[in-house]
Amino acid sequence: MVVATTTGEEVKQKVIEFLKKKDTGALATSGADTRVSPVKYFLGEDLDIYIHSDGGSKFDNLRQNKDVCLLVSTEFYGDYKTIKGVQVFGQAEIAKSDSSLYQEAEKYCPFNHMAGEGYIIKITADRAVYKDSVDGNGEKNIWKA
Repeated sequence: MVVATTTGEEVKQKVIEFLKKKDTGALATSGADTRVSPVKYFLGEDLDIYIHSDGGSKFDNLRQNKDVCLLVSTEFYGDYKTIKGVQVFGQAEIAKSDSSLYQEAEKYCPFNHMAGEGYIIKITADRAVYKDSVDGNGEKNIWKA
């Protein structure tokens, strides 16, 4: 397996382009336990990622540990090697519906939902691993902030 490490803008743009084509992923959190939650996300400026949520044990974890990982990928194509996807690592921030962060996120939200309810989780990315073995050569590319 070939791994290319870069802080380049090119990898970051590939990550952003891929994330814009999807809206569903798996959010991993760790605290008292480890939790992986299916989520619907959207992008703000740059690599700011927002998730609407009503609650759950992921919030218990986030109160203890702000480190998160969001996995977004295609389905596997025929075997366990042919996939395109990204893992985004970063810090999460929780915002209630009456906060300025919640209002900031709403400017970017592309889908209908019950506005003013629940919470927003904002992920500020500090690194990402991008792999494309569908249209590319399967090399893992690593972006770091």
